Parts: sequence; C-alpha cells; structure tokens
Amino acid sequence: MNGHKPSLLILAAGASSRMKKSLEALQSGPKTQSSGTRPGLSSSVASSTHKGLIPLDAQGRTAIDLLIDQAYGAGITRVILIIQPPGTAFKQHFANNKINIEFAYQNIAEGREKPLGTADALAQCLTQFPELLDQEFIVCNADNLYSKAAFLDLIDSPFENALIGYDRQGLKFPLSKIRNFALLVADKYGCMTELIEKPDEKITERLLSQGQKLNVSMNLWKFKGSDLWTSLQHCPIHPERLEKELPTAVKLMITVGNTRLAVIPRNEHVPDLTQASDIGRVQLFLNQEPKD
Repeated sequence: MNGHKPSLLILAAGASSRMKKSLEALQSGPKTQSSGTRPGLSSSVASSTHKGLIPLDAQGRTAIDLLIDQAYGAGITRVILIIQPPGTAFKQHFANNKINIEFAYQNIAEGREKPLGTADALAQCLTQFPELLDQEFIVCNADNLYSKAAFLDLIDSPFENALIGYDRQGLKFPLSKIRNFALLVADKYGCMTELIEKPDEKITERLLSQGQKLNVSMNLWKFKGSDLWTSLQHCPIHPERLEKELPTAVKLMITVGNTRLAVIPRNEHVPDLTQASDIGRVQLFLNQEPKD
C-alpha cells in the first residue's frame, strides 16, 4: 500500500433494535445484580441512543471510542462513521475526538421505516466519498471491540480484499451464539470460497472432515472500492430480513466478479454489544484487559 493506511468505515446506521428491546424489558422488569447493565448506567438513557454510544467504563468510553482507539494505534488516521441523518448524538459525542471523524449518511428509502441494510449503507457512503472507489478501506461494525492487532493484520495483508476469520473457540461465546455467525470456507491459498450463514451441525461436521478450520466472520473487512462497487449496486434484498446485506454483496464479488478475498485467521475474543446482558460482559472484559 506504499505506506498509505486505509480509511476506516464504521457501520453505525442500524436501528439497534435488539439492544433497545432488551434494555426496555430490563427497565420494566425487576432490578437484579445479574441484569448485565453497568452500575450507574440508566436503561432509559441507553435505550434511547445507538448501542455504539453507550458508555462502557468510568471514563465514559463507548464501543466506537474503543475501536477507534485500536484503529488509531494501528496507524489509521481517517475514520468515516456511516450514520442515519442528522446524526446529532454522534456529532456531539465526537466533536473533540483526537482523530478527525467524518460522517456519511444512510438515508432511508421512501416507503421504509428502517435503513436498507449494510450493503446499502456502504453503497451510499461510496457515493458520498467517491475517492474511496480508487482506494483500499476497512469496514467494521460499530458494536464490536476489535483489536489493534486485527487492524494491523488487514493493513499488512498483500491482498486488496480481505477478512479476519476468527477461530470459533477463541471467541469464548456460548455455542448458541456462535452458531449464528457465518462460517468461512477457504481454498488452499487462503481465499474465501463460501460464506455460510447460520450453519447447522451437519455442515460443521462436513467442513471439519474436509480439514477446514472453523473460522467465522465478525464483520471486519478490507476492500478495494472498485472491486466491491458493482456488487453493492446489484446486491439483492434478503427475502426474510428485507435488507441488502454486505455478506451477500461479498458473495457476488467473489463469484460473479471473480475477485479473490483473503481470510486472515485470528484466535482471540471480540466483545460485542447485541443486547443488554452484553454490557456487563464487556465491562468485565475491559476491567480484565491489561493496561498499556
């Protein structure tokens, strides 16, 4: 990459529906120590904002703050947050950030109540920042705490298109949760051939018998904009979730577009914020994390 670090695009335009529903249920139910919320965190406040902006520690750092810190440590200096307009809460939160935060907007299509999905979010971002079509950039979720080392793996990869493949056991999640993560199938060169969503045990056993490692996607990607662009434009709407999803566009890119995408293996835990009970788990992880 000739020393040029890719931009980081953070997908933060989602509705945080599962988090908000679980926080509302927690707020209306009995208060217990096992509720999963951080001491001092108001469920009513948390449920009214994006989950990526929920304070997670005594310094008030959020999931997005923490992942930006890791990206900054890896040498990334440009961050674009993809949000729903007007994005006032995001703009206020990042007004004095040490990295210059830019904003792309995922506008909601006429006739819809929610955004059209992650592939649509990325397509709208590339339309608003067309220079990215000629560049490599990293894409990730706003609610996962990715490590500096993972960002460096993508930056240092000689492939223009790549994905971190996390070892299922290293993630330390319950099997019931891990089964919801997409399994990655790679060829002998380490390039992805399949992305299998919600794999059952038969599929898992078949892959193991073929010598495949059980690596899953946590949605930490690197792309060359021009390689992905056509697939984003032609990404179909999922028949059940009714959204255009980034993994579907990637499948188009590697099949129809015949583009190679490297799977970079890592074995580490990646805390995430899906529902209210995750808040306490992430706080515990942060308290146990070694300090620099």
